[in-house]
Amino acid sequence: MAAGTDRRRTRWWSRPAQLVEQTRWLFFLLALLSAVLTFPASARSAEPVTALLVALATGLLALVWAHRYVTRHAALATDLTEALLVGAAVALTAPPTTALGIAFPALWFRAVYATTRRAVLHCTLLVGGMVGGLALWGAVPGHGSPSRGAELLGCVPLMYATMAGARHLASALFAREQGQLRDTALTELGRGLLSAADREEVVERALRAAVAVCDATPGLAGVLAVADPGGVKPLNTVGAWPGRLPEVLTGVRLPERGDADDRPVRVDGGPLGALTGRDGEWVAVPHPVLEDGWMLVGAPDRVAAEGIPALRSILTQSSLALRNIDAHRALTEQARTDALTGLANRTTFTEALERAAADPAARFSVAFVDLDDFKVVNDAHGHAAGDELLRQVAHRLRLAVREEDLCARLGGDEFAVLVRGLADPAVTDLAGRLVEVLVVPVEVPGGAVRVGASVGVAHHRPGEDAEQVVQHADVAMYAAKAAGKNRVRVFTP
Repeated sequence: MAAGTDRRRTRWWSRPAQLVEQTRWLFFLLALLSAVLTFPASARSAEPVTALLVALATGLLALVWAHRYVTRHAALATDLTEALLVGAAVALTAPPTTALGIAFPALWFRAVYATTRRAVLHCTLLVGGMVGGLALWGAVPGHGSPSRGAELLGCVPLMYATMAGARHLASALFAREQGQLRDTALTELGRGLLSAADREEVVERALRAAVAVCDATPGLAGVLAVADPGGVKPLNTVGAWPGRLPEVLTGVRLPERGDADDRPVRVDGGPLGALTGRDGEWVAVPHPVLEDGWMLVGAPDRVAAEGIPALRSILTQSSLALRNIDAHRALTEQARTDALTGLANRTTFTEALERAAADPAARFSVAFVDLDDFKVVNDAHGHAAGDELLRQVAHRLRLAVREEDLCARLGGDEFAVLVRGLADPAVTDLAGRLVEVLVVPVEVPGGAVRVGASVGVAHHRPGEDAEQVVQHADVAMYAAKAAGKNRVRVFTP
């Protein structure tokens, strides 16, 4: 059966949309039609009881075929039953070659299921059933004359040739459908990654695509793993694994990363084959982003050459998407962060302030911080000392405010804090702590320096916009400087 086939159907007799399922549907109907057309020829000259048995065998054959078609599975028990019923048809029909009208359609129908090895076994079982039917042919009432066994057995080579041809066509159909399914998975992944907004979504889409590729490639199994002192540590698995893997895969040796040069490298698949229950060939595909990360890919009988490039493409696409997301986040962070101090910049602070002012029920305040005598330090010790002083000031401000408050550098030696949800007296106390932490001396290149801070506080009042709150805080800050610096003033209308 071709993996990944869509099994959804409103009615089992309806014509499927997929190519492989269309072929199975057609061969199933042809097998039923052949049985219907063969029955009158075999029952016309038979005894009534024999004709009844022929009808019974034909009906049972139809049920066996229907079961195979509906379940999409070719079980060995079904093949054995089919061989016995074909043998019964040979024993009951006169001449026995009439049963070939059932055997050949059965070969075509069976060829589009399971593996070539099973198809050969099915053909052999049919031949065995026909030989057994010939042995019983003379015991059936009404079959007095010798059977035409030589003619029937002479068709055996043609049966194997028919099986081989049908199986070749079925394999081509499987390969084409599997290729379409892999292409669809990669296309959907590429389309989805274009709109992926975070790393979690990229990983989820990549895993979904890898599962689809493994489903479309029978027997293909993959495991994303990293090096471990005891072997390799699996992170994610896709494909034909019989169960949960152990935390560490012992006995598996990954190649040196430099030896891979971004190409698949064959590895010893003995331990991996033991986990899947069957031997196979395995390759290691280097992960483009994950350090020491590899995708180990293999199949029970051989490495699926079609699946490896698809999984490599998934790794490449998802890795590029992760890099793009990281780069976008870094650029966004740079655009919203002060490069020297790491605090929010003026743009970020203004946006947050405007969002707060847009909510009529919001309660917030602004503390405007201006360093005292910063120019003296900058002129006396140089710009390197001034930059270090600003970084230390930013660090102290960040520690002094709450996590939910926003601390920003507006430019030069001006800072601001957006305080949310605190009562007016608590905001004043917070501003006082800012003055206390900033008056402590700071070690800079050239020695310890000391500056103070003048802090102006403005509380948002109903009807005020963001710009007005900042202006009021600025007025209060200048009032603090005028009062002698290194102190807090609160704006009052």
